Amino acid sequence: MKMRYCLLPILLLMWCNTQAQENFIVKGIVFKNNSTDRVANATIANTNKQTTTQTDEFGTFAIVVALGDTLNISKTGFQELDKIIVKKQNIIVYLNTATVLTEVVVKAKSVKQEQKEILAGYKSKGVYNNGKTPFLMYIFNPLTALQNLLSKDAKNAKTFYKYISRENGESFVDGKFNINLIKNNTNINESDIAEFMYVYRPKYVDIKYWNEYDAINYIKKSYLKYKEAVKK
Repeated sequence: MKMRYCLLPILLLMWCNTQAQENFIVKGIVFKNNSTDRVANATIANTNKQTTTQTDEFGTFAIVVALGDTLNISKTGFQELDKIIVKKQNIIVYLNTATVLTEVVVKAKSVKQEQKEILAGYKSKGVYNNGKTPFLMYIFNPLTALQNLLSKDAKNAKTFYKYISRENGESFVDGKFNINLIKNNTNINESDIAEFMYVYRPKYVDIKYWNEYDAINYIKKSYLKYKEAVKK
């Protein structure tokens, strides 16, 4: 009997150590601070495991961690940030822009302005309708149709158009489903926001006709579902 009681603390310590070393995949999104702008190509380094990955074009990433690991998030033009993994939970990261010592005056362009300029560049090369070839073009503009069908520029235009369609769709979703709206319309804990946003983030095709009321209503209903799921 005494031996059993002596072994119990040892077994408990071994179990705790095993739990602490258990690896799992954490997912995250990196935003520019005080903004819904996502940060692409940021480096995510697990300083404990000496592993790295990068955010994709939409600012998302996934990396293997264990509880207690530290993630270092960095990108040129932003201040580095260390994030300690304290829960088995997805995370949201906000990066502050770095202080620039030399002043540079530039004319700011919106993302949509840049997209229009690139598409205009394809049009100047004889690629129309974002590289797509409508049936009537074969009848009235056969040479243009052939250009759209076979040229490398046309293929690039199609790829770029698909990219900006997805990018603009994700930006639209960010406008209807973001941290500020969630905080203002629920009593969710700060530590639960990332998980909630991952599980209940809507798709663009489902919300493209939403107004702000629809977005708030969705957030409130989804939060009730989230609380019920947590209870279980």
